Amino acid sequence: MRAKKALIAALLALATTLAVDTSANAAPSDTPARACTRVIDLKALPAGTNLDLVNQAARSLGLAEVPTVLSGACNTSIRTDAYHETTPYPGRGPVVLREDEYAPRQQYCTDSVSVVGDTSIPGTDLPPMHGLIVFASGCTDEPNPLLV
Repeated sequence: MRAKKALIAALLALATTLAVDTSANAAPSDTPARACTRVIDLKALPAGTNLDLVNQAARSLGLAEVPTVLSGACNTSIRTDAYHETTPYPGRGPVVLREDEYAPRQQYCTDSVSVVGDTSIPGTDLPPMHGLIVFASGCTDEPNPLLV
């Protein structure tokens, strides 16, 4: 009986820890959010993709770390959560990237840089992306809080 109570207590402590970690990774409500035609996880690209050119472009724009997400056509401001209005994106810094306002998942990135233009991912068959292009690092994939 004592072992069963200890196991239940351990499971409850683990569940509490996981809940705290999830909320700690959630984007703050004042983080700018952008709807993008494409949100690409650079860690999941096909083998043989030439990421050196992507890294060079991000570095030349001032991104301190290697980008982990690249998004294109991020021309529309959207709400970060259901309780706040949109926050302007200054073109760099923390950002939330979603394929649209009500996409099931989002990328919360702690740093980003952006440029207006056209580009394609080197070494892939992806079509060029037009408009605001965002190179982001420190990204966490999380559920969209508008749908929770």
